[in-house]
Amino acid sequence: MNANEISLSGFASFNLDAAILKALDKMNFKEPSDIQAQTIPLIQQGKDLIALAQTGSGKTAACAIPVCNRVDTSRTHVQALIIVPTRELALQYATEAQKIGIYKGVKAFAIFGGEDPSLQQSKLKNGVQVLVATPGRLIDFIYSRQIDLSQVETLILDEADEMLSMGFYDDLEFIIQCLVHTHQTLLFSATMPSKIRQLAKQHMQQPQEVNLIQH
Repeated sequence: MNANEISLSGFASFNLDAAILKALDKMNFKEPSDIQAQTIPLIQQGKDLIALAQTGSGKTAACAIPVCNRVDTSRTHVQALIIVPTRELALQYATEAQKIGIYKGVKAFAIFGGEDPSLQQSKLKNGVQVLVATPGRLIDFIYSRQIDLSQVETLILDEADEMLSMGFYDDLEFIIQCLVHTHQTLLFSATMPSKIRQLAKQHMQQPQEVNLIQH
């Protein structure tokens, strides 16, 4: 057994594509964090999930690892849709997914307001499998029929409480209702306001819950 296999024992146990393991090794990911250890197996089983975790707990990778692992790179349409409250988080997510999926050939991209939509549009046309978006810009694209969400297999709402406090509840409702086909929904939040609970109840199928918030 070489040193690489030893160092990756934690992530290797998740039954990941060799190309994903290679990327994690390059990123110096040795052992999964608590949130990763608890959520990655559930996400891989295709279960809906509500995870309560603080920012900085490693939840970006907890989503990006199984999502990139699942992407079928022979198909160019959006397979995972990640909705986040801010452009900073959108960029962080897309960068992380790009790094994790690099050897597998996963294409990740972020769209958000304040940037030229036509440039974002041409990137989408070239094929994006993991799309990270802020609610407003995503809705612009949905309205202008410039985006196809019919092949999305995984919908992720990250920092859901933050999106709520920024007034995005109706936008989230609208986006979720655009995904009329069967898909997996993952919801990450640092707190669980009743509105988020309501959203989960309406749109999720028997979600598993993971709570890593220290009281």
